[in-house]
Amino acid sequence: MKKLINFIQFQAVWFLCIFGAAHQFELMAILISAGIIAWAILTSEHRTHDYVISLIAAIVGLALDSLLVSQNLISFTTAYWTSMAPLWMTPIWIALALTLQSSMSWLSGRYVLAGILGAISGPFAYWAGVRMGAGALTDLTTTMICLSVIWLIITPVLFYLSALLKARYDYSSK
Repeated sequence: MKKLINFIQFQAVWFLCIFGAAHQFELMAILISAGIIAWAILTSEHRTHDYVISLIAAIVGLALDSLLVSQNLISFTTAYWTSMAPLWMTPIWIALALTLQSSMSWLSGRYVLAGILGAISGPFAYWAGVRMGAGALTDLTTTMICLSVIWLIITPVLFYLSALLKARYDYSSK
């Protein structure tokens, strides 16, 4: 049941942030998403792990999405700044990180499969967000190829880092 709730939490944060950006209520979407994320972390069995992996994912996500913006591959719908990734993308990255040891834990240690699924689902999520009005892709083919390569690499890396952190914090708590 916890894994199903975790999956729903991720989907809710993703939808809230995309819909909020597309309909000019991104701050409200961020606040609601922050509440969902806070509840997820507070009820987690791996709270320290979740704090740390969330911070890593937020930083990596901000850097990668800002790189995509700076290379003019994607533009995000935002009322605040356009020269880097918008703030509303951060809760999505954090919510994704919170799935690594929960609803997506079946991919732990399966780095090739995680990379393949990331290379497919990552770009699809961006494309879906664009279709909902949360951004625009400058060149669909080039951007989707770049996103596939990024997610082919970043997905197994996040799983690897999550496993290292889980081992570290599980060991230190014994």
